[in-house]
Amino acid sequence: MEMPPFTPRLSRISKDRYNISFLADGYPGKIVGEKVEPHPIYGIYVMRDYLYQFKKTKDDRYKQAVIRVAEAAIKRMEPFRDSLVFWYRMDSVFNSTSKAYYSALTQSYYAEVFAQVYEAIEEERFLQAAQQVYRSLKIPVQDGGVMHLSSKGPSIQEYPMSPNGYVLNGWFSAISAVATYARIVGDEDAERFWNDNLQTLIKMLPLYDAPLLANSRYALNGIATVKLRVQHTDIEFKQVDLYVPEEGLSSVHVAKKNLYENIMLTSSITLKGDSVFTKNRRATLSLLISRYSYPLENELRMKLFSPKESVLRLSLLAPQYAPKREIDKQSPIYHELKPIPLTKGINHISIKLPWKPLENVARATTFKQFGSDWHNVYHHIHLNRLKHFYELTNHPVLLHYYEKWSKAVVQWSEMPLYKGVKTAPYK
Repeated sequence: MEMPPFTPRLSRISKDRYNISFLADGYPGKIVGEKVEPHPIYGIYVMRDYLYQFKKTKDDRYKQAVIRVAEAAIKRMEPFRDSLVFWYRMDSVFNSTSKAYYSALTQSYYAEVFAQVYEAIEEERFLQAAQQVYRSLKIPVQDGGVMHLSSKGPSIQEYPMSPNGYVLNGWFSAISAVATYARIVGDEDAERFWNDNLQTLIKMLPLYDAPLLANSRYALNGIATVKLRVQHTDIEFKQVDLYVPEEGLSSVHVAKKNLYENIMLTSSITLKGDSVFTKNRRATLSLLISRYSYPLENELRMKLFSPKESVLRLSLLAPQYAPKREIDKQSPIYHELKPIPLTKGINHISIKLPWKPLENVARATTFKQFGSDWHNVYHHIHLNRLKHFYELTNHPVLLHYYEKWSKAVVQWSEMPLYKGVKTAPYK
């Protein structure tokens, strides 16, 4: 079957960013080099496009195209704990973490679009698929799922991180999709679920505000580099953890690079069997700091063995913001922490990481290149979702941040920081 053309909008986005091409089974993938790689979320984009055209034209070509993509997507999913999941596999070019996972954003979009396919085509199998996919959103993180029960309430993860990332556009978009699914299917459990998530999100909205940059934050965590130096001797790391108040401990382990985890860089330490030591009295940690606890500081907790009395010095590499993510062009800024005396033998250390040098650790939204222009995608998604949920709930906090972050966009054209970018959303 030859697939019909996309709408002009999806055709343009595909040309500028997505590079969509169809695989043999009718599933849309992305052209990467000389191969077409199946992207878990592309089936959604294409089904939405064909559904729109089918509803508008009643042309059977679009109906058959929707069915083909939907069938291909379902066949690529797998049963998981009484649900249906489209995995981001370890060998996928679209998985930049260290394990296979599924995404609350992708799953919620599939629940929504399968429900919309059922509504338009009236074939029961698509309703069943929508219901199975929705159930994946209720599986707790500790059981391999995406539902994280925080101290402020439930949230669903766009992708797995420890500590939890609370990616704002993904969270907003996921619960918006669940709301549509709940309405179409008449699912009371899903109705409660998206409302409970929204109440959690509303409590946390102030944490996403970045007033110094006239911006909103993409997520609540981000990478910060910590460099350690020891006087006169090398030390052994018995245990290293990051503690986020109200969220708990996240372990720090040895790895070559940061994959949305807390790590000690392999190149900076010495390994002797299972034991980890400083190298030339130094080590480098890459930590996923979380603003969830703000204003309470995250803490670096370590159990160390020192063969003699010594002094431990730590310095934080202060994250910097660049609209086009041109971090490599900026000079690094280090913040020295207070030296810590070490006794001979085992030392238990807890170091509070100050917020001042970590202000940009949860990065404000950046701009993406579409053709020759740079547009901020995520800030405008935040605005659209705030407006949508305010219209549903009339909650004053949603209106407050919609108005504040709308005014922020107006400021971009007057700020040297944002020179050369577009203030309007990409259309």
